[in-house]
Amino acid sequence: MRSRPDVWGDLLEPFLDTEFDRRHRAATLERLAAAGVDAAEAAEIRERVRPLMAAYNSVHGDAFHLGLADLLDAARSDLVPEELRIPAGDLRAFRAWATDIAARPDRLRFLR
Repeated sequence: MRSRPDVWGDLLEPFLDTEFDRRHRAATLERLAAAGVDAAEAAEIRERVRPLMAAYNSVHGDAFHLGLADLLDAARSDLVPEELRIPAGDLRAFRAWATDIAARPDRLRFLR
């Protein structure tokens, strides 16, 4: 069993049905940087998944946690309009991209 930071939990935080103050958002960016995702990349990732996760959580209404499982569920979920879902032919690459990001803390630990 392995414990690692919840990178996607931090990346998907802006899509929660909750407001966070500046201090909380800064702490989230610090955790992401420690996990190998700097602020610029975090913004790019969030922008890439924004339509998908905004649509997903507008129906799901989670106020506490969205993570990798939610992202992958949203990718093909009926809660999301068809035009925002990840096409079936792209799903494998999308899943690989997402799990690679989730595993960054493991790679950083290995390099240290």
